[in-house]
Amino acid sequence: MEAVGKNLFAFFSPHDDISSSSNNGDGEDIDDLVVMHVHFGMSGMWPIFNTTSEEPEVKPTTRLRLEEIVPTSFSSSTTTNKICTHLSAMTVTHGDYTLYTSKKATLGEDPLRSDANPNHLFTKIIKSKKSIGQLLMDQSLFAGPGNIYRAEILFLAGVYPTTIGNTLDRSTFDKIWNVSVQLLRRGYDTGSILTVDGTLDPSVAARGERRYIYNQSRCARCNGKVSSWDMSGRTCYACEGGCQPKQSLLSTSPEKSKEELAIGQDEDIAVATKPKSKGVKRKQGEQPKQHVPFISHCAPVNISQRLKDHGPERLTIKEIRSTIEQIVGTNALPFKSANKATHVEALRNLLQKESSVQKATTSSSSRHYYLPSPTISAEDAAREKATSGENRAVEHIAELSREQAINAIAVTPSPTAEKRKRKKVRRVGGEDDGEEFVEKRKSPRRKLLHNEKRGK
Repeated sequence: MEAVGKNLFAFFSPHDDISSSSNNGDGEDIDDLVVMHVHFGMSGMWPIFNTTSEEPEVKPTTRLRLEEIVPTSFSSSTTTNKICTHLSAMTVTHGDYTLYTSKKATLGEDPLRSDANPNHLFTKIIKSKKSIGQLLMDQSLFAGPGNIYRAEILFLAGVYPTTIGNTLDRSTFDKIWNVSVQLLRRGYDTGSILTVDGTLDPSVAARGERRYIYNQSRCARCNGKVSSWDMSGRTCYACEGGCQPKQSLLSTSPEKSKEELAIGQDEDIAVATKPKSKGVKRKQGEQPKQHVPFISHCAPVNISQRLKDHGPERLTIKEIRSTIEQIVGTNALPFKSANKATHVEALRNLLQKESSVQKATTSSSSRHYYLPSPTISAEDAAREKATSGENRAVEHIAELSREQAINAIAVTPSPTAEKRKRKKVRRVGGEDDGEEFVEKRKSPRRKLLHNEKRGK
């Protein structure tokens, strides 16, 4: 199995022992290999099951099922614990070894791979008239980063997204590359897109922030405005508070000549630097503007934080109803058919009356977050996501099926779920015999009927 950026390549051989054939000098007969190319897309997964105890039914989205073959020389008792895998993904194709070589040739440098060549990438970047924001999303150049990583990489590197590739000097490029390596490695180790560095920004980490500017209206570091605009069909983000100075502020030195050379730091590379571009002209709809955070499914902010920062408008109707129910029960809920404005107004009025609830919400949103230890298990990564309020619909653990992820989370329930349970359930001591029982919140009518049944 080999990964290049967002692409997986699985190699299958008809030989029981691949090392038994040696036609290519590496112990493999490439003519006999079957290569499978996989791209998960936004929701793919490839979990492993025990065939006798936990394998689910094959679903319409299952593209491939693999089952372990146990040699007949083993005792029959060992065959009862075979494993299998179910693969669901956007792209699943197979072919001979040329499928691997041809596809890999179209991909750029992967910051997670030890054989990545940033010097080769630099020679391409400084020849481009495209912005670094576009180049960072080009998988033929940077293999791996997506839209969230683009925003956070350029933020930590201190580079404005519209900076033109052919105006970057080597030191600025190295910052971008090194941050890419750091963030993608952390994502690989933890199973989550975590970009806030507790050593660089301890106060930001202490607030429980996971990202600096992606889908934020204010920068988590400087509290400056975050602008957003369309860049090649994807939303681009930048801090306007000084963390990412615009291109004209990057250098105050005189403009250099066309023939001035940029020398690579790691190898003897000499590349003619083109004159600075005047900038990328954007359409009217692409002009930067103050970003208004949306309800994100790929990088969600927990309910308490959204309610604190932006009010009930940033919650869905379902979340508003859940919040009202947690505070006062079902009696104050608007009709289900009511529109969102009615629900927003109901929650706002309730919060104004419930100052103590507002303080509790503020307290819960400021809990500390500590980066997990590197190379955690898939189950631990699933638990961490649940605890932080991440939605698995997009950012999920591909090694676990939905059922496996739910089971993993159940071992360590989310604090949010526990808090909701405590608010809905209260313990009351029995008056006569000291018996303790659980009484859920009920409407007055339901509570009366309940008490009549109990003989009160």
